Order: sequence, then structure tokens, then C-alpha cells
Amino acid sequence: MKTTSRKGPIKSSAPLNEDLDRISASLQVLARSFNQARAHEHILREAGVRIDRAGAALLYKLDTHVDSSFRVSELAERLGIDAPAVTRKVQQLERLGFVARDADPEDKRATRIRLTSSGEETLQLVRQAHKKRLARLFDEWTAEDLRTFGVSMSRFAEALTKDMENYRD
Repeated sequence: MKTTSRKGPIKSSAPLNEDLDRISASLQVLARSFNQARAHEHILREAGVRIDRAGAALLYKLDTHVDSSFRVSELAERLGIDAPAVTRKVQQLERLGFVARDADPEDKRATRIRLTSSGEETLQLVRQAHKKRLARLFDEWTAEDLRTFGVSMSRFAEALTKDMENYRD
């Protein structure tokens, strides 16, 4: 495995245990932070939007495929929850004008769910509130530290994405 230090690449057979312990502990803090309902509710309040965490997750999922629409069953699979829960959330978001249903051209009995412009605007407000929170967290970081962290996080996210694909059904 190859890692880098301030002096350049370091070749080793495995990452150092203390480094992995520090990374693991940090990831646990991140996971708790991302799953904390209060933090999410605070971001939604700061954004001035009236959706819950599950609604925001569904909007994000639709937004990652903005040129696509999905059947409820597809959304349920992508979100890892059951179809009736997605149906209820879609109905709520539809009443708010954040999603719309269109006839499925392949199956006249089914509908496809897509993000509306109002849903896109709502997500933009949430993203702006989230960026404000991140900016506060990085207030005391140097530009170089922030850039380095961003590059490292991107690299880690790519490795994690590849690894997660190994666990798909």
C-alpha cells in the first residue's frame, strides 16, 4: 500500500494501526453527526424548509439522477426502505409540490416520480444551510488544510463507493 507524507510517498505493507484507530474513531463521530436528528432539523430550520429528514433523503436521491424518474419500488430499493414508506413520503412531498408523478410509458398501471423545480429549489436551500454549517466548522482551518482535507475526503469517498459496490445484491 502506498501512502503519502509531507516528504512524499511512503511504501508499507499496511496502514499503521494507530492511524486506522484514529480514522475509525473519527468516522464514528462523523456517522453519529450525520445521523443526529437534531443537527438535521437545525439545518432544515436554517434553510427555512418544511420537510423532514426522510423527505430530504428522498429529494436528494431524486436529485442525484435529475434527468431520470423512478418507480416507487426503485426509490425504495435505492433508499433501503420498504415501498409503502416511500409511497407515503412521495404523497407528502407531492402535496408540498416537491415531486410529481408521471405515467410510466412502459407500464400504464405504474407512475414514475420526479423532482419538480420547487423540489430543486428546496434542496438548494438545504445545501446552502449545510454549507454554512460546514463553513462554521472550518472557520479556523487554513486554506491549505481545507484543500488537503477535501482532496483526501474525495479520495476516501471514491474508495468507499467502489468498496460498497462489492456489497450490492
